[in-house]
Amino acid sequence: MSGCPECEATVESATKIPGEVFPCPDCGTELEVLGTQPFAVALAPKEAEDWGE
Repeated sequence: MSGCPECEATVESATKIPGEVFPCPDCGTELEVLGTQPFAVALAPKEAEDWGE
């Protein structure tokens, strides 16, 4: 288990894989799995807006 860096809620790792992006179950912040042994998450990088350029 790991904690959300935004709200510190406990995040379960049962079916997560490295690189997976998912929302925090409490605050909805997008998180990215950094590793599974030990399980670690970080804020997911924001995607740049593509305005059709």
